[in-house]
Amino acid sequence: MRIHGWAGVLWLLAAPGAWAGQYVLLAGQTNTVPVAARVLNGEQVCNLQITVPGQAPFERVVRAPFFEARISLSPSSTDSVTVRWEGQHSRANGAVVNACPTQGETSFKVVRDNTLHRAVWSGMLAQLAPAKAECVGTALAHEQVRPDWYDFTDPQVSAEDARIERAFAQCDVFLAQKKAWGTQNPKGHACKVGGLATRCEGFYTARINGKVQNISQAAAIQRQLDNLPWSTGVREIAAVRASRIQQEKDRVAELAAQEAAKRQAVEDARLLAEQQAKDAKAAEQRALQEKIAALRAQIAADKERAAQEKNWLFKQVDKLTGKAPDEGGTPGQTAAPGASATPPAPAAPPAPAATPPTLEAAPAQAAPAAPAPQPPAS
Repeated sequence: MRIHGWAGVLWLLAAPGAWAGQYVLLAGQTNTVPVAARVLNGEQVCNLQITVPGQAPFERVVRAPFFEARISLSPSSTDSVTVRWEGQHSRANGAVVNACPTQGETSFKVVRDNTLHRAVWSGMLAQLAPAKAECVGTALAHEQVRPDWYDFTDPQVSAEDARIERAFAQCDVFLAQKKAWGTQNPKGHACKVGGLATRCEGFYTARINGKVQNISQAAAIQRQLDNLPWSTGVREIAAVRASRIQQEKDRVAELAAQEAAKRQAVEDARLLAEQQAKDAKAAEQRALQEKIAALRAQIAADKERAAQEKNWLFKQVDKLTGKAPDEGGTPGQTAAPGASATPPAPAAPPAPAATPPTLEAAPAQAAPAAPAPQPPAS
């Protein structure tokens, strides 16, 4: 062990094994300190009369195991204050409290500050492993021991000596007990929960009122000081667990969104194919209707042209045969009696309609003239 300066020397002088010491008092301030009587006859509760310089004597009922009373002292500029006690019978609420079979005294040094004592205590803690230093600090705080106001070089015996010694001893037991997290850092280490890699932390438990409850490390140390059972466990760190659960929710949501997108894409493709099929069928029907309409128009045009050509042919025949059309314009009928012998000039034939490409054009030349009648034979 390496010793650092004069604080380390004092640490060696006050090394545990034979604890002794006493509190120091801050001049001009009210200080609360314990005084403890040495009682050896098996008493559990007894009464003390305590005398402090400058004050009237007062009584305190004290109890095992330390038989101590906490008193308030307000020192002036004197170097020390001596407190004396002795057993004194007392009557309280009609009951008699036996006098403690003892007497004694202790002296408290008066100081201007506790710089030296704070440095000594810091030097002592520096020689300990961090876990033990933390445990001892917690234990002494639980016991209301103020080591930074304690003079570890004072040879007087104090009730705090037993508390300090017990804190060191019980912390050794506390740290030696196996923990659920083993040698890993209880504040955070890698672990697996349900086969999933995550981060865990250690925790303490105790059975309180018949039910196992989670407790703090400080509470576990206190139970160790009181020789009460405690245990440990490992759990996933709450923040890590919340983050992992949220990530899992996000992953599931993303997979669901991807699946929904796939289903929507399939549905969109189906609707598009159906629409394209409908559009193609509609286009086919429109094309068919257009063909039918075009065919009907062509047939009607062909009929109109055929009728015109037929009418023109009849007129040409009438010209050749000398027949005049009737009033209704029907060719091939003779003129009515009394009509002029001179046939009317034939009307110009109507311009033939444009010959569709599917039909042959009508002959442009006139029909051949009928052969002249031959004279009868003589």
